[in-house]
Amino acid sequence: MEIEEIEEKKFRKRLMGFDPSDVEAFLRDLTEELRSLKEENESLKKDAQILESEIKEYREREKTIRAVLVSAQENAEQIRANAEREAKLIISQGKVKAEAILYDAGNRLIRMEQEISEMRRNRIQLGARIRSLLDAFRQMLDDDGKDAPRKFEEKQGLEQT
Repeated sequence: MEIEEIEEKKFRKRLMGFDPSDVEAFLRDLTEELRSLKEENESLKKDAQILESEIKEYREREKTIRAVLVSAQENAEQIRANAEREAKLIISQGKVKAEAILYDAGNRLIRMEQEISEMRRNRIQLGARIRSLLDAFRQMLDDDGKDAPRKFEEKQGLEQT
């Protein structure tokens, strides 16, 4: 029922005024319509409250999600910074180890060169001793064995000093 219908409603007149059955019928129709409108209004209010509650919940979820995103971004930045620091530390440790390896290799090379020099000296000395022995034996053979043992012992004594 529309407002215009209520405004335009005309009741028949009788001797004593409006027809009571018409008025009562109109009032029943009006009451039913108002009851229906109130129920619909209450239902719409409940729906609005539910929607407002859902909107509030969604806004809180959005707020939480934004906070989580900010936190995740901060954590990602912190992880990246930590990874960069760790990488720099690993690189510097690697450089230190490489320098230590090079230093050790240089020292080993120097020791090896010294050992080679020592071996060359020993070879030269051994060659000289062998030549000396050979000369002594040659001398002994040339002298037909006379005084050979004594000369050999003398020669050995001179070389050891």
